Amino acid sequence: MREKFSESGPATWLFLHGFLGNGSDWGRVLAAWPRGLPRPARVLTPDLPGHGATPLDAAPALSYAGWGAWLDAYLDAAQVRGPLVVVGYSLGGRVALAWAARRPERVRALALLAAHPGLTDPAQRARRAALDDRRAHAIRTQGLAAFLRAWYDQPLFALRRRPRARAALMAARARQDPAAMAAGIAGLSPGRQPPLWDALARLAPRVLYVAGRRDAKYTALARRLSRFHPPLMRIAIIGKAGHILPYDAPQTLARLLANLQLPSSNR
Repeated sequence: MREKFSESGPATWLFLHGFLGNGSDWGRVLAAWPRGLPRPARVLTPDLPGHGATPLDAAPALSYAGWGAWLDAYLDAAQVRGPLVVVGYSLGGRVALAWAARRPERVRALALLAAHPGLTDPAQRARRAALDDRRAHAIRTQGLAAFLRAWYDQPLFALRRRPRARAALMAARARQDPAAMAAGIAGLSPGRQPPLWDALARLAPRVLYVAGRRDAKYTALARRLSRFHPPLMRIAIIGKAGHILPYDAPQTLARLLANLQLPSSNR
């Protein structure tokens, strides 16, 4: 029998945004929550270290372990005691998975949105870390605006034919602190992420993995996960969406998330 995601009683939901974002990125998803389906009893949408109103030095170290410790302190300050539903997008998903690997007893359900479990090949890890170091250098020397133009030209964002959406995102992201963004993209590079495939396998019955169909990289990863952990992990691929799922598909994403805590017989 397939394990249910839900436990009895209301849950606190923790939403972790992606690189360059902030907690307000979840507003469109929460506003689109389907009528008639249970709403989160409590919602937490923090700004990650270096993003929005949270200073970079709020975390004890610029690493996944350091940001996990920051998350522990944040939840303690918010007086969250029991298991919670954790939703993480991209960088936020990597942070969420690293935290869940250390705190599995705190996780009622885990939704990973276009988030990688970690590179395992040493050479690939080194190349990615070096690439993100170059990106950090570009932010420091050329400025955040120039970096954002190159960043959002990447195919996985699927923004080249949507100039208005691209311009709106760039305007919002340009408000971030360039020094913090440079430090974050290097220190939290996927090349420096601990590989967490084994932890993901253990958490699989509680995991929903979502990718956008226009994001070829993470669609391929979702399909790999569907083969690697059948039938425990739920996989969803959203059509007409790229990498920025909370922005591209808030209604579909809200519906998927709202069903996380429904008994399987009601799905």
